[in-house]
Amino acid sequence: MTPPVLQLEGSLDQALDPIDVATELRCYLKVRAAPVLAAARRALVASVCLVIDCSGSMTGDKAEAAIDAAKRIVELIDERHRISLVGFALSSRLIVDNAQATPAGRDAIKAKVERLRQMIGGNTFLGSGIRSGADLVQRFAADARILVVLSDGAADDPSEAHAQALRARELGIQLFAVGIGDDYQADQLRKLVTPSSGAVLAPGHLDQLAATFGELVARVERFVATGAQIAVTPGAGVQARQLYRALPQPAFVGDVSSATPVEIRVGNVELGQTQAFLLTLVVPAHLDVAHEVARATLTFDVPALGLRAQHQEIVLRVARGGEARTAAAEISGAFRGAQIARLVDELADAQRRSAKDECLDRLDLLIRLSDEQGDDGARASYEQLRDGVAGDRAIEQRALNDLVIASTELRPATDPATVKQLYDVVLVAPGDAPILLLRALRDATGKTLREINELIARAPVAIREALPRRAAEALVAQIDGSGAGAALKIRAR
Repeated sequence: MTPPVLQLEGSLDQALDPIDVATELRCYLKVRAAPVLAAARRALVASVCLVIDCSGSMTGDKAEAAIDAAKRIVELIDERHRISLVGFALSSRLIVDNAQATPAGRDAIKAKVERLRQMIGGNTFLGSGIRSGADLVQRFAADARILVVLSDGAADDPSEAHAQALRARELGIQLFAVGIGDDYQADQLRKLVTPSSGAVLAPGHLDQLAATFGELVARVERFVATGAQIAVTPGAGVQARQLYRALPQPAFVGDVSSATPVEIRVGNVELGQTQAFLLTLVVPAHLDVAHEVARATLTFDVPALGLRAQHQEIVLRVARGGEARTAAAEISGAFRGAQIARLVDELADAQRRSAKDECLDRLDLLIRLSDEQGDDGARASYEQLRDGVAGDRAIEQRALNDLVIASTELRPATDPATVKQLYDVVLVAPGDAPILLLRALRDATGKTLREINELIARAPVAIREALPRRAAEALVAQIDGSGAGAALKIRAR
């Protein structure tokens, strides 16, 4: 049998024998290209559109750096691809339309790039730029369609920019974002790129911008499969809850409790790059080990090999023994990384709204997660920020951006042999003080009010999983203090 050209792997994060309370399992799905696809490199054809901020704040060095970086892409991109350019400020303007960067044509394209200088001034209507770029790349029948947005500030209408990013995703376009300067909003850029499995890039200095654009060209050259998507169908009695991206950049995708099946957009697949997603699933009590928890189906194209609508399917069931131990350690680390990314985004949003209590709440949760990870440096940074917020000192935008970008960095995988015994905290009885319990669970989990009410309704239910003993005992005491009943449950290893 011919081995698959894309590999889909799936695992659940614990072994329970039996599952005696309703609990949350995490389904970890990984997609990677098989080595056989090395032959497909440098064969896929892409249409790449640069969407460049030309607002008034881009005057001077930023504009020059953006122009130089755009020219760098023209110099590097292979002539089989197409390159487009859109500038946006008060409105968007088409500057280069699906040009072919042949040796004889590159100078003419670079001359058009110079026209960006004529646009500098005005506001930041990012949504208009994304829409124009999406329309532009649709004009050329490419295997992969890419938008690269560069901005130094916040969109004038963030909701419109997000709507246009979602529209681009539905058109099969992958969105990347590059932030420069101190005033862009990294969390908003991450919100734009996450639906299409894109990435946020942040060169540390303007003189690194051209190199960053060069890295994007290199990524396009590593694309070997397109249109990849995973459909996850939960088993009987199992409910999907939330979707996170774990690799290559952690991010919260969204609440998927109303979706059946859950559609996960993987997009373009790079050779040598693993893409991974975490789906939280609530499973009922007394679930049989042989029960099908979920079924995942991957579909994709490999244009260079003439392969269309390829598919693979895997079934996930609760595992046992060493297999479960290895999976649990990896998934636990990936989930905490994704949670940190989500909390940092929520912190940035709360800071913009001057919501002090929300900022403190998110910082407390970040401190707790850092403590669970044993990351003393991160804990100290969050504690310093918490002290500042408590003293009515705002977090600067640059510091927020640094937190967002840092939350995308990969952390070393945990060796399963070094993982200490972990515990789940089970809500046994809700008690007679629902308001106190709601507050305790909000502080402990960071979940929404609706999610917390759903947890309480399923009691007995695991409310936090895979905690070190000290943290688990503290949480039990906190829940007991609200008048409810909680218990420790040793996590199966």
